[in-house]
Amino acid sequence: MNAKLGGIPWTVDELPFMDKPTMICGLDVFHATNLGKKSVLALSASMNSSATTFWSTSVVQDDVGQEASNNLCKGMSNACEAFKRANGTYPAQIIFYRDGVAEGQIEGICRPEITQIKQAIVSIGQADTCKLMYINCSKKVNTRLMAGEPGRYTNPMPGTVIDGEITEKDTYEFYLISVAVRQGMPTPTRYAIIYDDIKASPHKIEHLTYKLCFTYYNVSGAIKEPSVIRYAHRLAALVGERGGKGHEPPVVHSGFE
Repeated sequence: MNAKLGGIPWTVDELPFMDKPTMICGLDVFHATNLGKKSVLALSASMNSSATTFWSTSVVQDDVGQEASNNLCKGMSNACEAFKRANGTYPAQIIFYRDGVAEGQIEGICRPEITQIKQAIVSIGQADTCKLMYINCSKKVNTRLMAGEPGRYTNPMPGTVIDGEITEKDTYEFYLISVAVRQGMPTPTRYAIIYDDIKASPHKIEHLTYKLCFTYYNVSGAIKEPSVIRYAHRLAALVGERGGKGHEPPVVHSGFE
């Protein structure tokens, strides 16, 4: 199916899913393998109903170039506790965006992370009430999309979604173009829903994802991925780039979470 989400404003007062306490999370890992430094994982989580206030934390990984997280259970538990302090209740839904995982790494990275998130939900006593959706976000794709007719091709408008025909047969995924391109062809971002307890319609998650591309504080329009992923990326890079060759990234004090 080829859908058009249209000119959705950057404001998110009526975000899909927000009829229940919902925490939207983003996870990314920074690597500096050329400097031989350990990788840094960063997690960000929304604290309000418009997904504009965030709690975040960073963890120095055990090895150089390590993409998989072994500390996600603790980070997610702390995020849920922060959500409760801010809202008076634990989240009823967690929508988790993961960046930087190639298709061939999903079983080795995404599946164990899903297990850790579910363990965190159990640890706060919300196993029966909190539901999870885990989405892998891939910006480096070879797919290109065009609009128009033969001989009169144009670039698709921002908000264009493809969730059929060119998607994998047995995979719950969609392609989204969230930004306008003035030169060349736009590269869509691929979103694969790896785990879904929420069971909402595909249109709702597509709609939410597009709106979240408008909420990054440093850009007046849209970016290529949900802002929660960009915040995690910026934090991971901020910590990981400290020091030079032979100097490991610093362990950030918990007071900065």
